[in-house]
Amino acid sequence: MSGTELISPRALNPENLRRTDYANTLAAEALRAGLFSEADVTRIQGDMMTALAEIIGYATNGESSSVKTDSARKFAKSLLYNIDTYLLTLPTPEAAAAQLKERRMSELYGKGYLLNKKRYEDAKHLWAKVRYTRLKDADEAYNKTIDRYFRNYLAAYDPRTSAHDKIYLSMPKQGIRGAFHIDGAVEVLKKLLALNEGRPADAVVIEGSQPIAHFAKDKPEQNS
Repeated sequence: MSGTELISPRALNPENLRRTDYANTLAAEALRAGLFSEADVTRIQGDMMTALAEIIGYATNGESSSVKTDSARKFAKSLLYNIDTYLLTLPTPEAAAAQLKERRMSELYGKGYLLNKKRYEDAKHLWAKVRYTRLKDADEAYNKTIDRYFRNYLAAYDPRTSAHDKIYLSMPKQGIRGAFHIDGAVEVLKKLLALNEGRPADAVVIEGSQPIAHFAKDKPEQNS
């Protein structure tokens, strides 16, 4: 019997799952519900380390199997963010748990990487269009967002090694304020493009997400 068949559609409690830490809370909930064994969790943890080593190898061009603690933490967050990105596209937590149990972490990471790579390419394309259609009489926050914050964010972003990074924005007049992952950045750029083209655009609603390292130079100044 496969891992998928063992999972009951009523076995997992969604209240114990967090979208901002999906793989970890999903594994913990599956263990609590008896769908994962301790051996399953140990296998997943070990496979995470193997996938992390692969990312480190990529980041160092295969020249090193170890990096500084801060870099290792960053790569681990990128690994988990890409895995979470893919698992969250699945229709149910049960389906996500089945993938987590049956697939290699490097495979799940790769699927999430492709999704975030597409978002990154979309963001770059949209940013170019926003710059081309920019408002001529916009305020300082608008201009800084386009010319500085998005430029720096997109230049530094890498869907392999920094998929989890955020851009911090404050544009009160445009109804945009908060910390955005790459998917949120795409939505912000869509809104800016709509505003530039004179089309109505709904305000972007920001939900809380996990705290991560950010680019200090990209964080907009806060009004006192």
